Amino acid sequence: MRQLNFHRFSNIFIVVAVFVFVPSLKGQSLLGYYPFEDSYDDVSGNDNTAVPTQNPDEVSFTDGFRGRGADINDPDANGGGNTGGTINIPIDANPDVLEEVSFGGWVNLETAEGFPGFMAIDNGGWDRGINLHNLQWSIASGGNTNSGIVPTPGSWEYVVATFSKLENRAILYVGDAVADTIISSTISSSGDGGNAPGELEIEIGRYDNQDLDAIVDDIFVFSGELSIHQVNAIRNLRLSGLDYSPVQAAELFTLFDDDDAGEVTGITWSPVSGLDPENPGALSDLGDEGIGLVLDDLGNGMATDKFDLDADNDGIPDAWEEALVDNLDDLNGNGAGPGPGSGTGDFDGDGLTDIDEYEETKTDP
Repeated sequence: MRQLNFHRFSNIFIVVAVFVFVPSLKGQSLLGYYPFEDSYDDVSGNDNTAVPTQNPDEVSFTDGFRGRGADINDPDANGGGNTGGTINIPIDANPDVLEEVSFGGWVNLETAEGFPGFMAIDNGGWDRGINLHNLQWSIASGGNTNSGIVPTPGSWEYVVATFSKLENRAILYVGDAVADTIISSTISSSGDGGNAPGELEIEIGRYDNQDLDAIVDDIFVFSGELSIHQVNAIRNLRLSGLDYSPVQAAELFTLFDDDDAGEVTGITWSPVSGLDPENPGALSDLGDEGIGLVLDDLGNGMATDKFDLDADNDGIPDAWEEALVDNLDDLNGNGAGPGPGSGTGDFDGDGLTDIDEYEETKTDP
């Protein structure tokens, strides 16, 4: 069995302050998912529509990590004073409501100076949340823990936090958009100690009164404490030729929890054992048996039937073509342009070939 190379998939490097953990996979469900395709709709099916709330004129749509994204502007970046915008998710993530919760997604920072918040319920008192402090990604719940992970403004970063009142544990995960790099994680030194009531909604773009200046995309909220396998699988599935969203990742997690087989985007997945658990959440090529996704430390996971990721052999995964143009004809990874036009190799005529837009810039051709 070999590690699958759609591009290449990440290894995991774990930075732990206390211990290595293995949360149960049971009990997680997707509460909200926000792709920000020119709307604030929750497309998880739960109708938790997000709302621009603080300084809503400072929130707009722009090119995102996949398709469109939400641009949260702070005209007084790093200065505090509640000048920036927020997008509020109507989910109460306080420990007395959700004993365990996980939230995060993709963020592209304009600046990392000061003490900006990414996602949080804080209203003073170190409530649950993700922020930047001393030029480091940080996690808070009853106190603030700097991770030592340095942000990279101008680049897409995958940032997720999980919180468990039951285990008194809070974990921060940070990775980038390059599939052969590692994800780092840090355990909060204060555990999940934020027991004072915080905000009743999750704010994207603020920690207390400290504002974010960034583009955000593919934001999700799960009930339950996602495992390291699940956190990494969400990223790996999105960066792979499958290009699965968190909604589709959640469908796989449910099948795995139920020890059941089923279809996700027309591809049949079934429970499997004997996968290599060394790299949590890794995808691997099983040859004639399809593709495997490891989801626990025992090597159990899910596997596809054998199928062709690139039926038209143009170097662009079929899932990418179907998602953008709903066919396999318009985009042509073998074409060199000039465009525009179907099959030319530069469908939108912008000077970047279709294959370059897939492999290098991840922009919409």
